[in-house]
Amino acid sequence: MTFLNSIATTITIIGGILSLVISINNNRALFSKLKKFLSNKVTLVIDEYTLKDNAVEIYLCNNLSPQKCKVKASKTEKDQKNSFKVTLEHNEKVKDVFNGHKFKWIWLESEMKSFNLIYRKKDYQYVFDTYLPHILNEAKYQKHI
Repeated sequence: MTFLNSIATTITIIGGILSLVISINNNRALFSKLKKFLSNKVTLVIDEYTLKDNAVEIYLCNNLSPQKCKVKASKTEKDQKNSFKVTLEHNEKVKDVFNGHKFKWIWLESEMKSFNLIYRKKDYQYVFDTYLPHILNEAKYQKHI
C-alpha cells in the first residue's frame, strides 16, 4: 500500500509540473511579464533626437569591436579619399563596459532610429549622472577631430 501511495504521489507531482510547463508555454506573455518583474535589468529607449547630434551612434561606432558585432561600412564625403564610415548594423547588440559597469546597446530602426540601453536597476543613477554625460562628451570630442 505504501508503494502505491508513493507512485500516486509521484504521478501527482509530475502531473503538476507538466501542467505548469504547459501553462507557461501557452502563456508566454504572462511568463515574459513575470521575467521582467523578477529581472534586475532596466531598458532605456533613446531616440535619435534625445541626445545631441546622434551622440550614442558616434560613441558606439568609435568604440566598436568589429570582431564582436556586425558593422557596415559606407563611403564618407567625396573630399576624403579612401575614407569610410563604420556604423552598426540595425538590431545589432553591442556590449560596453565603462568604469566596471556593464551596458548592452541595441540599435533599432523603424520609422525613427533609436537605441535600447539595457543596464542593471542598481545602476540607474550612474547611467544618468555619469554614463550618458560621458557619451555626450565623447561624441563632442569625436566631432572635433
